[in-house]
Parts: sequence; C-alpha cells; structure tokens
Amino acid sequence: MMRTPEMKNWKSFDERGNVAMVFSLAFLPMLLFAGASVDYGRALSTGAIMQTAVDQAVLTAAGQSADARITVANTIINATLTRSNWTMGSPAFTTNPDGSFTGSVTISIPTTLMSMIVPTISITRAATAIPGAGAISGSAGATDDSCIFTTGEMLALTTDVMVFNGSPSVNLTGCSIRSNKSIKCNGGNIGANQAYAVGSIEGSCTNPASNSHPGQPVMPDNYAATASNISLQCGTSAGGVTWTSSAAGALPTGANVKTAPQSGYNEIHICGNLTLSGASGSLTGASPASDTVVVIENGGLVLVTGANVTAARTTFVLASGNSANRPVVTWPNGNGNSATLTMTASIGAGNPWKGMAIYQNPAQTFDSYEDNTWKPGANINYDGVLYFPNAQLTVSGNMSVGPAGCAKIVAGEFTLNGNVGLSQSAAGCAAAGVTQYTWPGTPAIAATVTRLLR
Repeated sequence: MMRTPEMKNWKSFDERGNVAMVFSLAFLPMLLFAGASVDYGRALSTGAIMQTAVDQAVLTAAGQSADARITVANTIINATLTRSNWTMGSPAFTTNPDGSFTGSVTISIPTTLMSMIVPTISITRAATAIPGAGAISGSAGATDDSCIFTTGEMLALTTDVMVFNGSPSVNLTGCSIRSNKSIKCNGGNIGANQAYAVGSIEGSCTNPASNSHPGQPVMPDNYAATASNISLQCGTSAGGVTWTSSAAGALPTGANVKTAPQSGYNEIHICGNLTLSGASGSLTGASPASDTVVVIENGGLVLVTGANVTAARTTFVLASGNSANRPVVTWPNGNGNSATLTMTASIGAGNPWKGMAIYQNPAQTFDSYEDNTWKPGANINYDGVLYFPNAQLTVSGNMSVGPAGCAKIVAGEFTLNGNVGLSQSAAGCAAAGVTQYTWPGTPAIAATVTRLLR
C-alpha cells in the first residue's frame, strides 16, 4: 500500500514522540549523575577542611594539661568548622590510656540535585595525636622563634609552600623560618638562623647549611582559636568606609561603622572595604592610651596611591568577604604607584587580639579570593603578626620590622619576590604583645614533641 503524505506525517510524529520519550527517560539519570558529581566534589572538599581542623585541634590539645585538652580542642573546632551551609554534630574528644588524644567530628551537608533521593551527606573525620620522642625542633618548654611560618593546608608534603625567588634582600635577624610542608630558597643565602620543615628544604636557606632541618613534626597553628572572638554585625551591608589619617587621629564614623563596646579597648566594625588615605599622620593618634580593633566585614583593607599612614596599637581583622569584596589587603600597583602602612599591633593585656597586626579569619578557607598579592608598591613596617593561614601571600614590595623588634608572618603559602627585613627577640615580642608557640612536654623530657597519627 502506498503511503499517503498524511501517513508519512504520522510516522514522523511517532518518531519524534519516541525520541522525546527516550530523552525524558534518560534525562533523570543524567540529572542525578550530574548532581552526584557536584555533591561528591563538595563532600571531598568538606572532608579535607574537616581533616585539617581535627588534625589541628588534637595536635594543639595534646600538648595541654589533661583537664584543658577538651576545652582547647572544642574551641579550635568551633572556630574553624562553624558554617551556615552545613550542620556540625558535637565533636568527640578523649584522652586514651596511652596518653594520646583522639578527636572526631561529623558534619552533614545538604545535597543539590541529589536532594530528591539523598537530602544530606554525612562526613566524619578523626585524628589522634600522641606526645612522644621524635625529631627535635625545640626543647620542651622552649618557644618557637620563626619569623615566617607556612601551614600549607590541603597541600602535599612535597609542595614548596615557602619560596624565596631569585636573590631578594632578606634579613631575618634572630629568627628562623618554619613550614608544615616544604621550603625552597632560590638564589643567594637568605640568612635565617634555622630552617625547619616537615617536608624538604632546598637551596641556601641557612648559613651553615647544617642549620636546615627537614623531617620535623607538624607545628599546630596556635592563633586559629583567636577567631572565636569575631562577632559579625554588618549583615549583608557593604557600603565601605574611607579613613583618612590626621595629626590627632580619629576613628571613622557613619552608617557603615558599627561600634562594639569592649572592656579595655575600642572595637569598631566596618561594613565593606576599609580604604586608608592620607599623606601623613596617624589613624589612632601618635601615642594612643588603648588598643583599637577594626573588624572589616564583607570586604578588605585598601591603601590608596600615595597613602602614608600610621596605625598604633591597632589590629585589622579581615572577618568576612567574597569574590566581589575580597577579605585581603590591596595596594597600589604599576607606574611607580605606592603606599606605606606603619603599624604596631594591639598590646593590651586583656585584649584577645593582643599581638595581632592583621588577622584573616581562618573560617574562610581554601578560596582563591583570599590570596594576597602585594605588588612592588606595597611598603609595610610593623610589629606583631600578619596572619593569613589559608591564603597565598606573595610579596614583591617591602616588609620591615617596627621599633619593638618583633615581626611574624603566618600564611598558607608565602612567596617572596621583593625585600623583607624581619627580626625577633624575646624582649621585643613581649613588648609587641606576641605570644609564641611553646613546645609541649616538661623540662624533664626535653625530647618530647607532639606527633599526629592516623
């Protein structure tokens, strides 16, 4: 029988209907597969963040007295793993009969396209730390004197997370360098008293070379718990503030400035970027009687071209941000543009931010928008700690120590292309309010360090 045009059209319609039916049947598995890929990737990333936090918590707590361990560990976990986009169960910590300290934490994260089948994914990470004899990087009770310390979170042990490129001008008087991963010193000798790394040390980092010590135990980040003092006030507001230095110094005011009453020091919150300007003068006065803590929310610290400002007894806290308003320090760049920031950290005995010059919230982890690149126009002279624990800090400008003689850098990764002149002394760090890490143990067990077990 000869097919009529109408019959041909019906066949074409049937074919189209079959294709649509096949596509609709295949679409759901494809959608679920895509959702599973996205959710699996998020789970892996979250698990890595959790493992780092648990490692840090048990390492730090294992060196404490038995009755203080759980409090210390919980403080670190809550400071580093509190998020609005997941649910964390109560962490479990215990001291074992052999003296080791074990911790675990479970987090549930909501799924995306998989939510119709599996609404949440539960992830658990655990670690055990044990005080025991091992490679020595400091006698028990001795303090670490590193001017530069890199954490290298989520990176392989072989990764060079501290790099000195070419032959930069480096002066590290009275201090060492330390990395929880590996170190590379290109070009000439950088002159550190000692160099310590959990991984390898390559190049001329010390003189003599025998002062380089690879294969060291992991050093926990004892500044992370300070983040528990951050209390956000701005919500989503990000209008920003410009703070201009003056002879007398005066705190900024306006709708984007919030005041948080504190005992013994001033605390203000800036909603959005804080821009520093002024060719001379001070932000807080030449000789302030108290500390000033500036909490920057939904933004970062920006220095305009030509700025030459001083901030005495001040701590800048980079509390929160995003890819549009990055929680970083931004300097002028190109065509000879430059800016200078001279500062001393908070020093008040009752101030939890004592010793911190610039502090980036460690709860903001592993996002490229937290990385700091300081171009040749960046000039900073300071006493205290520059703290960027999960970010890459690349310095092509100039860094120098202030009058107290105690400057320290803590970064996820540190690369130097410019000039750095830092120093430390016990008296200088006491004057600057800087509390150093103390190796655990007792004088009777001088070879005791804290090791992490899996």
